[in-house]
Amino acid sequence: MSAHPDDRTSFLARLREDMALAVDRTIWTRFIGSDFVPRTVRRFVLNRAGAHALSSTGSGFELTGSPRFLTIGTGVYVNSDVQIQAIAPVTIGDYSAIGMQTLIATSDHPIDEDGHWSMSPVGRPVHIGSRVWIGGRVTILPGATIEDDVVVAAGAVVTGRLASWGVYGGVPAKRIRDLRPASRVGASSSEPGTAPTR
Repeated sequence: MSAHPDDRTSFLARLREDMALAVDRTIWTRFIGSDFVPRTVRRFVLNRAGAHALSSTGSGFELTGSPRFLTIGTGVYVNSDVQIQAIAPVTIGDYSAIGMQTLIATSDHPIDEDGHWSMSPVGRPVHIGSRVWIGGRVTILPGATIEDDVVVAAGAVVTGRLASWGVYGGVPAKRIRDLRPASRVGASSSEPGTAPTR
């Protein structure tokens, strides 16, 4: 009994998809995230692939999706083991700091009225403003906007919009307290790629 033509097409489509993912993972995880690759080389490779990166990323960096959707401003510090899913645009503003093991996701799978989830992901952009400090192991979900001058506590889950001049924490992240406009948030130096004081 021969295979149905649709089965062969489906198999080939899945095979192509898996091979493309393997190549992407080799470039964007194994190579660019390697401890042996200097930050300047990471930034160069990202920009050659279509990203707009004025700052680099830490070791263990993982990128899925398209580098063309990634914008990293000047003076940004991206710590180690940060994962960015660039299925939709991801923007990180100037002089922001992203804590280690942070996940930035830009896609999810819609669920219909019967509770069935769609195989086709829907992308929604993530915007992180300027002078934002993201603590370690924060999860930023699709469609989130973090305005300028915000601190997000370690382990928080960000959904929706976080307004300026505030400290946020929890699951989901809620405003814990206000920040005075005179206080400085983010990297402690104006030099690009400088780690904030911890």
